[in-house]
Amino acid sequence: MRSCSVELDPPAIGLVTDSGDVTDDDPWAEYAADWDDDEGARIYAASAHRHLLDLLDVRGPALDEAVVCDFGAGTGLLTEHLVGRVARVDAVDSSPAMLEQLRRKVARRGWSTVTVGLGMPDAVGRHDLVVCSSVLGFVDDLDVTVAALAGLLRPGGALVVWDWERTDDHDHGLTRSEIHSALTDAGLTDVLVESAFRFRIEGEAVWPLSGVAWRNAT
Repeated sequence: MRSCSVELDPPAIGLVTDSGDVTDDDPWAEYAADWDDDEGARIYAASAHRHLLDLLDVRGPALDEAVVCDFGAGTGLLTEHLVGRVARVDAVDSSPAMLEQLRRKVARRGWSTVTVGLGMPDAVGRHDLVVCSSVLGFVDDLDVTVAALAGLLRPGGALVVWDWERTDDHDHGLTRSEIHSALTDAGLTDVLVESAFRFRIEGEAVWPLSGVAWRNAT
């Protein structure tokens, strides 16, 4: 999960290549130790979780038996909300420093249903749900990354993303058409892109986007 309530100016992150390897150095190392103390990051994660529950309440999959990939998990702020609600969370990120904070959290809290990994999982077709919170706006190749994430889904599974909306006034994030096209081109169906929830940054109200789509059940 990436929040903009702190001063961030990292380079684009090469989360996945054609070989599935993680690229580039760790631009998030300087933020990792204090990430969990950022109020904006916590509010964003909680808001994304509430929105996720609303989305899945309409169609599913059901969370109680779900195997979830939290892609771009960072220090696990969204994972915190999923633990205990789902069967397992595979929390992955490109940042070793962020993952070190998450590993410490997992050990400290005794989360036996959380695995932590670097880069793109190789568990093709094994996840009921893949979530990406404020991370896809940082990847080098959106279409390649979304296609790889779609490949993680079981039939009937859902891919849910949240990101900042890029506009003339805000130069970071993704546009609605970029999210819609990436989900559609990945072979997912019933694509829905909408304003997700209200969020405030330095006194300004913004509405991050969400995109949700499903893998066909057959």
